[in-house]
Amino acid sequence: MTAATAQSLAESHNQLAIKQALSLCQRHHHPVTLLAMDVEEPDSLLADIGETRMETLIRVLAEHLQQFKRCEDLLVINPDSHIMLVILPATDIHGGYCLAQRLISRLRGEEIQLDEFQIPISLRIALHGCENLDNSESQPLIDATLKLLQNPDNNQQLILSDTARQNLDTPSVPAKNSLAASLVAQASQTSDEDLLDTLKPAFSRLPEHERMRVVDHLLELSTRLESGLASH
Repeated sequence: MTAATAQSLAESHNQLAIKQALSLCQRHHHPVTLLAMDVEEPDSLLADIGETRMETLIRVLAEHLQQFKRCEDLLVINPDSHIMLVILPATDIHGGYCLAQRLISRLRGEEIQLDEFQIPISLRIALHGCENLDNSESQPLIDATLKLLQNPDNNQQLILSDTARQNLDTPSVPAKNSLAASLVAQASQTSDEDLLDTLKPAFSRLPEHERMRVVDHLLELSTRLESGLASH
């Protein structure tokens, strides 16, 4: 098998995985959030370390990012543009924003060793998504996210689309009579051990989209607290 064939198969697999993830959101009327990511000043870094090392850097970075995402989330890389794309099914903009902040914070100050190069890692992330994915083609949603990252006028570390900005201005409030809200109420009435014993079967009974929303809230807490997950 040639390298070109292997790359074509990988790209075909990625496209199928993306289509399946977005189709799930369409069928169940779930929100979807996308994160497009690269490193700061990629052109300058490419000139310093070369194309081969740049591709290796993105692959290593993508492997590193796997530990920060949920199993439901999809992370794919484009070797030609050195861009990583994360699709968060059944996740609203608030959840995607928390994850983006978490990734930027957790990788700040880290370095990757490639041959004689010690490369400091600083992510740039573009955030986009929609609350209700209709039956139209998903490619425009992906293209809009990638365009944010590739726009030379956008030099912020976290780049928000207009849609993302509008959604973030609207507070995310869980339903009052949801199981997630009941668990929050119980947290103030029981010990830590009792709460953990309750969480395990309770999470198994949550609908998938609500379970993912609870995970989003936990991610949000981990970016706010000075101890716990945020310090590990």
